[in-house]
Formats: sequence, structure tokens, C-alpha cells
Amino acid sequence: MRVVLVGAGKVGFSIAQMLSKEDHDVVIIEKNEERLQIVDDHLDIQTIYGSGSDCGVLEEAGIRQSKLFISVTETDEVNMVACALAKQYGVPTTVNRIRNPEYVQKEPRISLSKMGIDLIINPEMVTAMEIVKLLEHPDAREIEYFADRQIQMAELKIEEGFPMRGQKLHQYDVPGQFLIVAILRNRRLIVPGGDDIIQSRDRVFVMARTKDMKETEKLFLAKRLPAIEHVVILGGDLIGYYLAQELEKKNYSVKVIEKDKKKCQEIDSRLKKTLVINGDGIDIDLLMEENIGQADAFVAVTDDDKLNLLVCLIAKELGADKTFVQIRRSDLIPLIDHVNIDKVISPRMFTAGSILRYIRRGHVSSVTLLGDTDAEMIELTIPIGAPVVNKTLNDIPLPKGTLVGAIMRGDQVIIPSGDDVIKVDDRLTLFTIPENISRIGDFFESK
Repeated sequence: MRVVLVGAGKVGFSIAQMLSKEDHDVVIIEKNEERLQIVDDHLDIQTIYGSGSDCGVLEEAGIRQSKLFISVTETDEVNMVACALAKQYGVPTTVNRIRNPEYVQKEPRISLSKMGIDLIINPEMVTAMEIVKLLEHPDAREIEYFADRQIQMAELKIEEGFPMRGQKLHQYDVPGQFLIVAILRNRRLIVPGGDDIIQSRDRVFVMARTKDMKETEKLFLAKRLPAIEHVVILGGDLIGYYLAQELEKKNYSVKVIEKDKKKCQEIDSRLKKTLVINGDGIDIDLLMEENIGQADAFVAVTDDDKLNLLVCLIAKELGADKTFVQIRRSDLIPLIDHVNIDKVISPRMFTAGSILRYIRRGHVSSVTLLGDTDAEMIELTIPIGAPVVNKTLNDIPLPKGTLVGAIMRGDQVIIPSGDDVIKVDDRLTLFTIPENISRIGDFFESK
């Protein structure tokens, strides 16, 4: 499938990288020569210098043959015009990144669908909602739901003294309760077998029925963390604002620290119960005065990665229970495993994941990118005529690095073993490494 993508920033690069791994014919348009050079150096795709709102550039990119158009520049209006033009050229599906809250409010003054936009992605809102989900599950580094929230996946960090230490996975006497789909050890992704042993400092990805997850987590956690009630947010830009707004709805106690006085006034006028503080996050006297050490969670979401990291470390030192740091630069993410930070927030990955969920429609109902790994969880429905129908999992030669994590059959949730049989209309939740994505259709699509 030919895909034309406008914008080679962090989000655009990530989407292009994922789509090209799946053997799509990707063309990327960018007017920043330095960004284009980065794409040329790292990806084997066609690049074109120019604007996505220029008809000549679009035609050079093969817009008439494109089945998908994605515009993710940093300017909302450019994205909107580019999608409108793509629709005029006959592109079936258009995806648009929009940041301005006025364009995405519940009752916007203009109809974006009439402008030719099929999907709107608001990166800041997507990121805020992901943070809310993590705050609601303090024991997990990541939480995802599948099958109408009946199946849950949790990423858990293993600490010294966890209950199942020293035991091989096949010795866990809980058949059908959960499945470990992956282990991240020293930044190496492992698809485990029955003889593997979980080690301290591992990050494990566990699938279970949502109603069983709390009981399942007890096997992997040395101690449970209390519920989060008091949250401090560093940064009053859109992510900070959306996050505070959502937390207010859920009756959290929220403080926002913002250095820019004008931004403070703007968000203070929009928020109802949040305490907005005009101050510098690296002012330790301010942090102590505001009792940051008593916070259940400290969330740093300014546009400055290094500032976010520094202030989170200070907050942790002062006594904050959980720290969440927004990191936009991917080269800084490996450092987090070596410092006392609980969770990295990557708007780039959240946004790319949301777009992938949409464009892989059909039998695929959702796509989830696993944290800072390259792996994915894919939820799909088995159609009539798929090669796997009426076969046991043991008899399906899935490529190494791909496994079935859960089966939803009607109202029944199955955490499968190798003897379980796949049937028509089953909803499967698959774990897979990126190299296998293009091959999944060979097993799960009609022939």
C-alpha cells in the first residue's frame, strides 16, 4: 500500500519506520532539510523536500495512487489543508494531527470530516489519557486493555524479594490464570519459554483476565503500592492542562507548577479545583514549600527533557512516591533504567500507536506498542477461511517472536495453552516482534 506522510519530526519518523517495516510503499514529505537527511540516513523510503500543502509536491509523491495520507507536521492548519487536498485527489483515508483544543472540542465550529479528515489525533490529549491510566494502576509501568476491557496486560518491574524468585515459569502452579508474553532484560526483549526464570530488575509483560490481574500481580511484586491521590504536575502546556482536567474529573488532588505567568493565568481560568503555582521547578525551596515530598505522584511534562529528568530526580529525593518523566529524545530513554525514575512518557510512541490502531482496521481492531520496545500487541478477529481455523496453537507454526496471549470467544476469556483450538470469530490478542508483522496475515486472514 502506498502511504504519503507529511512531516518528518519524531512522530512522522516513528510512523514511517513502522509502516516501512511492514513493506508498505512509504513516501515522506518534509520542508526541513536536516530532518529529511535523518530519514534518508536511517530508513529505506522515498523522501521529497517541500510542503504537504503544495499540489505539485503531492503529485510528485504519487498522491493519486496513495491509499493512505497522514499529515503530522507541527502546524495544525498545514495538516488540515494537506488532508483536504489529499481527499480531493481521491485518497480513501486521511489522518491529521491537531493540537489546538478549539479544533477538537466536543462541538467544534467547523466540521473536520467535511474537510476530508477521517481521523484526528491530538498528541497531548492521547498522552494525558495514558498518564491517567498509569496513575490509576501505581504498581504497573504500563497498562493496556483488550477485548472490551475484559483482558488486561500489565508491565511490571521485578524487585528483589518477589514471591516467585528462583522458579522456572512452568513451575508457576496457576494454569489458565495468566501468560507472560515477554520479558525485557537489560534492554533485550525475550519471548519466554517454560524453562526461563524471572530475575530481579526484569520488566515482565503479563496478560490476564482483568478481574484476575490484582491477584496475578501478587506473584511478581515484592510489595503493593497504595492508591495515588495527590498528584503534582510540572508544566502547564497542553499535556499538563489536559492531565489536570482529567484528574479533576476523577477527584484527585492536583497541583500544577508552571514558570510562565501568562500560562498560569490561562490554565487557572480553565481548571476548577487544581492549584496552579507560578514558579520554577528547579527551585528546591519552592518544591519543599509545596510539600512535593508528600506527593503520591510527580509528573514532569515540560518541553525540556533534561529539566523533566532533573526535577523528577529532585522530587524522588524529597520523598515523592512515583515519578513520571516526559522524554521526547529517544537517545535519553536508555538512561532511565539507571536512575530512580518510575516511568518514561513518550508522546511520540502514544501518537504513533493511536494512528496504527486506526489504519490497521478490518480484522485488526487494535494495535498497542509495548513501552520502549519495538514489539506490539495486536488484537484481531478470526474470519471464515483463515488457515488457523480449527487448529490447536501447537499445530500453528507461528514465527519465532509471535504468540497468542489471549482468546476472547463470545463472553469467555481464555488464557491459552498449546492445546487450545482457534475458531471462527475468536478475538485473539497477539504479541509480536516487528519483523513478523508482515507475515501475520498469512495465518489469520482469509485465503
